[in-house]
Amino acid sequence: MTAVAHERHVAPAPTRIWNVVRLHVANPMPTLVLPWLITFIVFAGNLAIWLMVVQAAGGMENLEAGAFQYSGGISWIIVFMMVVAVQTMNLTFPFALGFAVTRRDFYLGSALYFVLLSLLYATGLTVLAAIESATDGWGMDAAFFAPYGMYDEPLAVLWFAYFGLMLLFFFLGAAVATVWVRWKAYGLYAFFIGLAAVLIGAAWVITTTESWGDVGQFFVTTSPAALVAWTLPLTVVSAVVGFLFLRRATPKSA
Repeated sequence: MTAVAHERHVAPAPTRIWNVVRLHVANPMPTLVLPWLITFIVFAGNLAIWLMVVQAAGGMENLEAGAFQYSGGISWIIVFMMVVAVQTMNLTFPFALGFAVTRRDFYLGSALYFVLLSLLYATGLTVLAAIESATDGWGMDAAFFAPYGMYDEPLAVLWFAYFGLMLLFFFLGAAVATVWVRWKAYGLYAFFIGLAAVLIGAAWVITTTESWGDVGQFFVTTSPAALVAWTLPLTVVSAVVGFLFLRRATPKSA
């Protein structure tokens, strides 16, 4: 009777997964506050530099057209999402298990949180890019929120680029973190040695087949949306790998 009564009080799976999301939101600083704070600080720094350059040049008319449209300052936030994922999986996992959260529910809840964060940041950055465009690049034909020549791309393409790349770095970070959670330092040694071997092997194949020109041509001729679409299979593989690794992780190894 006790077992039956206990089973009746078990929350349904969607509720348990959503509780994991709420667990992550309980400390909003690393995921919801700090990224925006640093983004605006970096933007303010770029804006100050642009203004100094314009003043030193004697006005915008003395600068080349689009001189400020290839800033990569916003790129930091995409890479930072990998750090967020590593912290989430490594630091929150043992804490969550202490609340009797299953490994499956923890990973699915964390994955849902990563998707929601990607939606939030992709939408927020795209809105800022729209304001940037409406103000003629902050009055200087500049591009911070639409980097690397994406200033003239449709906002939908920019949103998809942000969303896809953030998902990629979130789940890459989750996969790396689960390697650490399960196998600690030796697991990371093996992971990075394997990654280096793959990259060197790929470079060797491209070099021996004299295909560097084709590789460069692919990136030049392929649209930004298509390039981001090519990352989606890697995102899915990273998500699956992270789930499989975390299934057998223990609090002790965390």
